[in-house]
Amino acid sequence: MKKLLSMILVFTLACTLLAGCGSSDGGDSDSEYKDTIVFCQGNDITTLDGSQAPQERSVALLNHIFDPLFVTDENFEIAPCLATEWEWQDGEKTLKVKLREGVKFHDGSDMTAEDVKFTLDLLQERGATFSGNYKDTEILNDYEVLIHLNAPNPALLNILSTAQTCIIPSDAYDPDAFALNPIGTGPYKFLESAEGDYYTLERFDDYWGEPAKTKYLTMRIVPEPSQRAILLETGEVDAAYGLSFNDLNRMKDDSNYTIYTSPSMKVILMELNCASDGPVGNPKVRRAIECAIDKDSIIESLLSGWGEPSKSIVSPYAKDYREMAVNEYDPELAKKLLAEAGYADGFELSLFTNSDQINSEIATVMQEQLAKVGITLKITVQDDNTTFSMVENGDDFDMILDFFQATSCHASYVFNDMLRSTAFNNYSRYYDKEFDSLLEKYSATAEGPEREELLNKIYDKIATDTPAIGLYIEYKTVATTSKMEGFHANHVGAHEFQNARVRK
Repeated sequence: MKKLLSMILVFTLACTLLAGCGSSDGGDSDSEYKDTIVFCQGNDITTLDGSQAPQERSVALLNHIFDPLFVTDENFEIAPCLATEWEWQDGEKTLKVKLREGVKFHDGSDMTAEDVKFTLDLLQERGATFSGNYKDTEILNDYEVLIHLNAPNPALLNILSTAQTCIIPSDAYDPDAFALNPIGTGPYKFLESAEGDYYTLERFDDYWGEPAKTKYLTMRIVPEPSQRAILLETGEVDAAYGLSFNDLNRMKDDSNYTIYTSPSMKVILMELNCASDGPVGNPKVRRAIECAIDKDSIIESLLSGWGEPSKSIVSPYAKDYREMAVNEYDPELAKKLLAEAGYADGFELSLFTNSDQINSEIATVMQEQLAKVGITLKITVQDDNTTFSMVENGDDFDMILDFFQATSCHASYVFNDMLRSTAFNNYSRYYDKEFDSLLEKYSATAEGPEREELLNKIYDKIATDTPAIGLYIEYKTVATTSKMEGFHANHVGAHEFQNARVRK
């Protein structure tokens, strides 16, 4: 792990603001630099409408088109973007926000308070994370608003820093048209695309900050990691996301490439079916499963150190993260818990995973580790969409190898979107009234000792019930040509090319 941290110091540029909210010494690229930067990733985006695209695959492109009110800086603290000043009022139930003046949408219209109100009201209609807490937005003037809540919500600023809360133009928004031709306030505007192949953006010269340094930005969709590595090596792309650890290890010592690494909000984890009539329906069994897994060996043997063991289902870099009493690796304790649960003679479990090479290898290692405590693990490899449809249809299952990313950089995002009984992403089928009650009180309590006590109880509850098992924290890695300057890696995959350029 020390070697890995040293590597990060060598190869990492600090995490920065989302692409629309940095600064640049701008201007057109001169003759020494390319007029187009090309990067590639494995998965196609789901929509060009930033307000409906929370997935990392989409944010990787759309963060250059859209801006939110706030961003999180390199220290994971809230920083200004389209909002320049803010203060809590009315016992932290009202947020007064002053907006940046002189901001233009890509269609030439001015961004004003009307657009902010329209955006937040739209998120409320769609059932966004904070919608149950949101009351309304009051316009004071063109550049000041009051965001009224039904109860305090200290996580609101973090929620309003996510890409999904980007401000969209009230007069030009039509969901169908916007999904094909988006209009934002970011440093790049949409130019053209071929679905499943490429998307090209063009510098927005009326951007409220300094213009982007490179005129065009193209994202290519290349499913195979090995092919992405080849394209980088042949110079057909300037940056590649999601390369294999073998390729990263090979390139990090080659002067032709630079590996950028960022701390991450993404936790690779297993969701366990708490509503099962089988063994995993018993919390002692779920705790035993975690005690039987050697997370350190997974990091060292499979990830080549490109990650860190998880002590929670929340990233340690997220706000309101707390160390919790995790079920440490202890095979003997695992056997004891299984005996107490009535399964001393062992049993068979199923695990669903996708065909990703690392996931397959992790599943195999866990299969070997669980066998040592008497659990026979049956691995089923299938497409994620098939697995999630199965869960949503109410089909039976034991465990799913998955991930969850706190895009708001706040632990409450994990609690509310993954473990709350009514959460859409509650694939663990964790329906616990005590947890829901704690979460409701915590979410509506202002910062202070009472909120901290509730937070600790939430973590204790998660550790005891073990609805999900965090395996490791993923490191965000991007390989670029060494001719790249000014690129910044981002903690939720919204990597930033605004200040980047590539020497010819």
